[in-house]
Formats: sequence, structure tokens, C-alpha cells
Amino acid sequence: MSSLFVLLAYSFSKVPIATDGMKPLLWAAALMLLLSGCQNTPATSLLSTLPSLNGQWRFDAAVSDGEDLSPLTAEFDDSHWPLITVPGNWYRDGFDTHGKHWFRKQFQLAEQPQQALQLAFEGIDYQAKVWLNGQYLGAHQGYFAAFSFEVTDHLIVGTNTLAVLVDSPLEAQTDASWSLHKRLIKGVLSHHDTRPGGAWSVRGQERNSGGIWGKVALIAKPVVPLTELRWRTEVEDKQAQGQLQFRIDNNRSVEGWRLTFNGVGFEQQRQFEFAANAGATQSLLLPWQSWRLWWPREYGQPNQYRLRIEAKIDGDYHLSKALTVGFRQMDYDGQLGQWYLNQQRLFLRGTNYIPSLYMSEVDETLIRRDLALMAAANINIVRVHAMLLPQRFYQIANELGMMVWQDFPLQWGYIDSAEFHAEAQRQLKQMLYQFGHHPAIVAWAAHNEPPWDADWMRWKYPDYHPEQNRQLDLGLYATLTSVDRSRPAFVASLTKEHPWLGWYSGSWQDYGKPSEQALITEFGAQALPDLPVWAAVVDIADDLALPEDFSQWQFHNFQPQETFDIAGVERAATVPELIENTQRYQAKLIRYAAESYRRQKYQPVGAIFQFMLVEHWPSANWGVLDFNRNPKRGYHALQTAYQPLLPSIYHHQQRFSRHQPIRLPVYLINDYPRGFAKAQLQLQLRFDGELLDSRSEAVAIEPDSVLQLADYVPSALAIGRYQLQAKVFDGARKLLGQAQFEFEVSDD
Repeated sequence: MSSLFVLLAYSFSKVPIATDGMKPLLWAAALMLLLSGCQNTPATSLLSTLPSLNGQWRFDAAVSDGEDLSPLTAEFDDSHWPLITVPGNWYRDGFDTHGKHWFRKQFQLAEQPQQALQLAFEGIDYQAKVWLNGQYLGAHQGYFAAFSFEVTDHLIVGTNTLAVLVDSPLEAQTDASWSLHKRLIKGVLSHHDTRPGGAWSVRGQERNSGGIWGKVALIAKPVVPLTELRWRTEVEDKQAQGQLQFRIDNNRSVEGWRLTFNGVGFEQQRQFEFAANAGATQSLLLPWQSWRLWWPREYGQPNQYRLRIEAKIDGDYHLSKALTVGFRQMDYDGQLGQWYLNQQRLFLRGTNYIPSLYMSEVDETLIRRDLALMAAANINIVRVHAMLLPQRFYQIANELGMMVWQDFPLQWGYIDSAEFHAEAQRQLKQMLYQFGHHPAIVAWAAHNEPPWDADWMRWKYPDYHPEQNRQLDLGLYATLTSVDRSRPAFVASLTKEHPWLGWYSGSWQDYGKPSEQALITEFGAQALPDLPVWAAVVDIADDLALPEDFSQWQFHNFQPQETFDIAGVERAATVPELIENTQRYQAKLIRYAAESYRRQKYQPVGAIFQFMLVEHWPSANWGVLDFNRNPKRGYHALQTAYQPLLPSIYHHQQRFSRHQPIRLPVYLINDYPRGFAKAQLQLQLRFDGELLDSRSEAVAIEPDSVLQLADYVPSALAIGRYQLQAKVFDGARKLLGQAQFEFEVSDD
């Protein structure tokens, strides 16, 4: 390995940094940065003269065998084909189909461009073959990654014909074990409990997610393209340094390079110059400086920088890449189960998130609404569950200071073949190179509940093998940790981290037992949405009686066995009563589980992720928000239990005998990095709105702490329902947190 020390000139001083030539990785990304938010456009004036390729395309609704190539020709008459919107997913445009379908677009070019152009796709689900004016450009596989082709020599003045053959197949249902040997890397988009039909019915692959879901554009190719981009930072004593790695794939003579950092929303600019050679991976180490750090909102400001990488040719600088980055360091102590951001220990209060089955629906409006609902529920990290989202989601998470745990889209079982392992590696590297610069992403996981970690599969699949996919996942984990050393990575989200007490086994009260796991990445329960929402989804009788046959409800994810037999939710006589019962149960379980885990903060629990935030299609599942983003009772329970400073008084009992003493536990849980030396705790007991008892206590609350106080023991209580309210104030009487526990006193 060779090393060359060069001087970087920037606006304040000159410091030495190192440039290392490193062995290039095998994968080369065709990163379409204009569409993914990492702009890659030296000549913006040229872009304004190019035709838009979004909007209305022609779509062959008939499934193609891929053999008839007549749609490639300009003379082909597609007037009988219906119109379809790009970006879009074909199901959203009214085409309930799967398999291979032709998309066709004709556009005009007034003159031959003077600069090299690329045809860039933000994303296609799942496979694509692309032709321009009858010339085959290439193919792509994988639903989440951007890709592009050089098209300068294939464009013509006048009418151009763009044809794309998109294939979004179903997994072959050859036998009962088809879902253990999947071949498509689509995670929850092809097989999951929350899909139409659920995970295990013959209807579980309906409403296919295929289509050209992302933007399509002609963009200027940079004079000197860069690939294999990696960005990582280190933080020590509030000082930060950065490391930028990339590969230069160009034979042109480059006189020098320039990096420019501009603060986003604040005045700070730094500029560096360096030398780099083509054909090798460059490693540029930026000096330790007082960069503004990226923080979640709860801990500081989510500071970001716009980075421009420019090549100097014939005395002029040409933009090679532009992207937004942040300076932050995330660490995980696996022995203690503790997380550190910028050397600050923090407790992760998370949720699982699947916003839609259709990537084109995940627009800025939906993203901002969902992230605002997360923040309002005191969530500080979101697990993007077994899928990747459009780049705009991570850009907005960066901006708003929401941490992200990012899964690779592997869900349960996959075929163990050399070809599949290689394809998974290729797509994993696309994830790392295209999404790795986002500071909001603080952790990766390779696989959700893989077969080698899912003992329950031995009762579901006759050909289950306990080692299935282990080598696949170990290989993916090795790549995660070698390509990206800037954040923690996990080989899998493990079954033992998904207790599901009170839903798939045990009781909701079992969450009160000591946890053996430091990391809880799933817990929760189902609840039906409110009646107007549910009545628009399923057939409900005029008298509102429950159906005798729940099959329609089950297609929309309702699980009657778990609801009635394991959770013990009262069946009730009418739909509104059952809605009330399920929502009360979900709220009770979520709040008790979350508060119990938080009381065990760092003993050993360091992170919890409720499952899940929102129902992403018209259904009744584990979301605390329904499909229309209306909150269920569970949302408000989560909001209470996730307060950064929580007076926790929740008990596993909600009914007490008046003949027994009542002792209610009281904890103060502080997730803030600061303490409150002169805090005041106020406890008030009410019966039918009447204040029976009020107590106040001065408390000193340490930073990032759990403080157990004396139990609250009320005097003898009459039969009835009571509310014990707790409030915490700082020294200036500002409210820091509040909670209420309702309980009943009976004669038995």
C-alpha cells in the first residue's frame, strides 16, 4: 500500500493529510446521484434543456414472455396500450398484475447534446432491461438501488424511443415450503405478516409492488466520475475528523482535486485541495477540527455539510460529486448492550416502520408526516424493517435528527445457492455505497429472523434445516463490517430479541420479568382501527355483529387466534366493542412493556423497538397508527411510555382487593444527557375526579439515569376506580414529564 502526504489548502490554514491507494472492491456502483439527492451534475444549464422523462408512459398490461422485441422500434404502434404514471407502481395505477411488462416512452431532442449524458433511474421493482432507439443499454436487478447507462451515442435529434421491460415476478409456490426458499431480495415487499393475505396464506403475494417507482432523467455525466464512495467520521472530545474514500475511473489528466464543505443552515465553509491518481481507491483523511456534529434533536442539532468534490482539468474545476454529510460517530458496546453517539451514552426508544408496499407512495409529504408523528411520540430511532426506502426518507431523517436502524431487505428464508449469495452481496454493496453517507443511519442489520435463528420454523416447514442461510448472513456481515466501519452492524435481528409476550406466547404481564436481552428489536400487539376506517376495509353487518367467518379480516392481517386465545382479548358482541377491547389491550401491553424495559435501563436493556408505527395498507395489524395515520390508543400509550423524562408508576396489576395493601412502584427515568438537581415530583390520587391525596417530593435527578423511589402506598381505599397522576417539574416549575396510572379497587 502506497501513501502520499499532500497539503490541503482551506480557508483558514493548511494541514497535511494522507492519500492512500487501496485495493479496489469488486463492485462498481452506477450511482444516479441527481435523483438520490447526491447531485452529480456539472452543467445545470444543460439539464434545463433536456426533456422530462417522468409523467405518462405507455404500458402493456398483458404479461410478456420477453421474446417479442417489437416495442423497441420507433415504428411500433403503442396507442392501444393504456397510460401509466412514472414514477409509480402498477398496482397503484389500477393494474393488479405481476411478471414482465413493457413500459414505453417517446421524447423529443431538439439538438445533439454537447456533453456526455446518462440515462438515470431512481429505482425499478424488481428487474429491468432497457433499450434506447433499439439499442440495448443493459439490465438491472434489485428494487431499491439507483442505476444509470451512458446514452450519448444512442440519442438522436428528433423522436427518441425508450423501452423498458420490467419484471416483478412472484416467488414460485411449488410446494408448502416455497417461502423458506425465496429468490427475490425484497424483504417485506414480497413475504411478511403485514402484506395483503399475510405471510402464510396462498394469497400472501397479492397486490404486487412492481413498476418504475422512481424518477427517470437524462443527466450530464461528470467529466471525471467517481464510484465506490465511502464517508466515515470519528469524534473525540467534541472534535471530529472525516475520511472520504472513492475510486476514480477515468483516464483524463487531472491536475488536482478540491473538496468544499458548506454548513447547511449555518455559516461555515472549509475548502481542501489534494492530489489523486486515476484507477485506484483514494483514502483522504481530513484533519481533526471543530466541525459541528450531527446530533438527534433530543441531544443537540442535526448539523450537516454540503460536500462538493471537484476535479481540476485545464485550469477549471468540474463537479464530480455533491452530497450532504454529517460528522458523528455511533458505537455499540456489545458486552454491555450500550450505545454511544459522539461518545455520549444514550438509550434508544424506537419503533419499526414500513410506510407503504409501494415505493412511489413514500413521498416527501408522507415522510415528513410520519417523522413528525414519531417525534411527537418521543421516538428517537426508527428501524426501517426489512426494506430500504427512497433516498428522500434518509435525507429528511438527517435534517430532522431522527436516528435510523437500517435492515437489508432479507426476511425469513432464502435459497442457499452460490448465485443467490453472490446477488445478495452485490445488492448489499449497493446499499452501503448509495446510502452509507447519511448520518441518520446509525446501524445496519443483514437479515431479519433468518432460518438458522428461527427454531419455530421446524414446525412450519417439513424441510427446515437449522443451518439454512447462516453462511449467507456471515458473508453479508463480513461485508458490512469491512466496507463500512463507521457504524455498528448486526448479522441479524434475532428471534430472542423479539419476545412477543402476550401475543405469540405468554402474557403481557411477563414483560415485568427481568430481561435477559440488552437489545429488544420487536414487541407489541395488534389492535383494530376505529370503526369508520375498518368499515371502509371489510364488510360489517348492519347490526355491527362480529362475523362468524374471519377470513376477510384475516386477509387484512387480523389474527383471531392470537387475539382471543393467547392475548385473551374479550370477543365482545359487536365490532365497536371489539375495536375498543383490542385498542385497550394494545395500549396496556405497549405501555407496560416499554416502561418495564426502561426501568431496566442498562441493566441490561439499552434499546427497545416497538412493532410497529403504522399500518401501511388498509389492514388491522400491529400499527399504533392506522392506514390513514389516525392514532389508536396504543400511540398515546407509546407517547407516554417514551417520554425522555418519565415518572413511571405503571403496575402489572390493574385491579386490587380492598382487603390487601396497595403498593405502586415509582421510578424516575431520565434519558436526557443532563441532570435536574432541583426537580420536584408531585403525586396526586383522584377518585371520580375528586382529589383524595397530594404529595410532593424534592428529587435530584442524575443525567441518563434511573431513580427508584419509595412505593406509593395509599390509605385504605373504597371500592371504585382511581387515577394516580405523577408530574415532574424542574427548579423553575417547568413540566418535564407526566404519567397517569388507572386502577380499580374491588371487594374480592
